[in-house]
Amino acid sequence: MDNRKDMGLLFRELIARPQGLFGFGVGNAMEASVAEKAGTESIYLGGYTMAMYKMLPDMGMMNMVEILSEVSAVVRSTSLPVIADIDDGYGNALNSIRAASEFLGREFIDYSTNPWTVKKLAGLHIEDQKFPKRCGHIAGKEVVSREEFIGKIKAVAKVRDTLSKNSVIIARTDVYHSERPGSMEEAIDRAVASAEAGADLAWFEDNKPSRESACLFAEGVRARIPDFPLAFNYSPSLPWFKEASPLTFDELTMLGYKYIFITIAAGHASSYSVYEYAREIKNNGAQALWDSQKHKVGHPTESHHKMAKVPVWQKLEKEFVPGSGEKQKSGEGFGSRPA
Repeated sequence: MDNRKDMGLLFRELIARPQGLFGFGVGNAMEASVAEKAGTESIYLGGYTMAMYKMLPDMGMMNMVEILSEVSAVVRSTSLPVIADIDDGYGNALNSIRAASEFLGREFIDYSTNPWTVKKLAGLHIEDQKFPKRCGHIAGKEVVSREEFIGKIKAVAKVRDTLSKNSVIIARTDVYHSERPGSMEEAIDRAVASAEAGADLAWFEDNKPSRESACLFAEGVRARIPDFPLAFNYSPSLPWFKEASPLTFDELTMLGYKYIFITIAAGHASSYSVYEYAREIKNNGAQALWDSQKHKVGHPTESHHKMAKVPVWQKLEKEFVPGSGEKQKSGEGFGSRPA
């Protein structure tokens, strides 16, 4: 029996639905696993979150090996399709070939399934910023020429076609707002050229919560390639809540944005929760822990042992480590025989 799961094909099937697909942004494997428990259908693994978790800015501080390590852990931890951020490909088109080969060519084993499932990354996105790149919402970004960017897309597409034909490539352009005034026409031209070069989706990065620019980009691209799917970064960097009529996911889908994601969703949620809990412990001591424990009774995240898949590894331990089954039964702690 084939135990390989084609995550790229699954992703393509999900974005082909009328409602498209939402991607929940995470920075590590635990967050991906928790998001899956909550019903998320796709994981977005963004460079900003991964850098922020090391208390670094998203300004080209993390290298390919560091990012690949996080991607490996996340893909292994979830049964959902994962889209990963490979920034600018870590250099020119040749560096992008190497990066795409590392990310799309690797297989990861999910030990929690029986039989074990072998999975690959569903896809990646690459952008047109100059090295060192930075978050699209940090001033000072610069972009390479359209020709250089399209060369990278062609190179990465060739890697995809060679190693993992169903994996998706999202072409991101930061040309809009890279200078004042930003050029929507150039953003559209780069998106169309990316599609012709082998990209599967296109994304333009905006630094305002603008309905007008989202509509202009979608209409411009789809006037030239009617059925080409678009991706949209519904970034928490932008003050959507201040808009009188902010764009909804349904509206974006109708415009042709078939993959919509919140880049730092888990990062914002966890930083808020950790701050509040730490303050409660400072103010109330052990009572804060007791309250937290009572609040989590019956919740899918109640047991950190289960979240870390201790039962899976205890089962493997009994299968492969002589005598471990009896030790588990006779000892005290999670997984031991009840008294």
